Amino acid sequence: MVEQVPGGGDMFFHEQVWNEAFGAEGARTLEHFLYHQVVFRKMKLILLVEDDTDLAGTIEKRLSRSNPFQIHHVESAEEALTKTSSHRYDLMIVDWMLPEMNGPRLIEELREEGYATPALMLTVRDEMDDLVRGLESGADDYMTKPFDFKKLEARARALLRRPPEWSEIDKVSAGPLKVNTARREAVLDDVLLDLRKKEFDLLRLLADKSPDVVSRSVIAERVWGSEFVSDNSIDVTISGLRKKVDDVMGKDDDTLRLETVRGVGYRLMVNEEDLEEE
Repeated sequence: MVEQVPGGGDMFFHEQVWNEAFGAEGARTLEHFLYHQVVFRKMKLILLVEDDTDLAGTIEKRLSRSNPFQIHHVESAEEALTKTSSHRYDLMIVDWMLPEMNGPRLIEELREEGYATPALMLTVRDEMDDLVRGLESGADDYMTKPFDFKKLEARARALLRRPPEWSEIDKVSAGPLKVNTARREAVLDDVLLDLRKKEFDLLRLLADKSPDVVSRSVIAERVWGSEFVSDNSIDVTISGLRKKVDDVMGKDDDTLRLETVRGVGYRLMVNEEDLEEE
């Protein structure tokens, strides 16, 4: 990502070029920069599920060359499920033929869990029955290999322009936390949380947006239904949530953290390393 984004004011850099120019310290600076671009939504977060590493590398390079995209690449459905348990992606690009679990089944499983992120299916299959199977699994679009990268980029951008479906998602997860809106239940590490209405609504919002920062104004509008909410009301609700999370997980456990971003809002963070160790 070396060039200026056409028509935009932000500059995005190719990681290898940056590292060669600035060394290890520069690499850490770039990582910090990219993280904050995603957290504050200047960049779109894309999950690429493709077991062909050469093709995946080309897709990542072509898509991020002139777009504000950060791409997480995994090679299997199992890795994809781990990633989606702790990240809310803006788009998923999924290959049909994956080891152990294929792309359609992966998307079906994510849809069953309430994961509504748009999905673009890639495959060498070009029969009508395959197209129908891919779309019925929950994919939003379908491209056959080999494909034109300009067309892939155009379709990815089109899917990213779709409005978010926050209000339509019945189930949301973030690491060990599972939230079921229809049942008004929140289960943390297999423990059913006893939450007040505002606590549940706030936890559900933070889980849906995790790991993004949710501003106080958005919390006021989504949870209280009004922008005129006292800071004390939000603070008290956050404090109650923290205590109930700590009661289940323990104060020293950082698998799931409700963090305050001073002057901005709050976010729910999942420690993927702790999940992998389990």
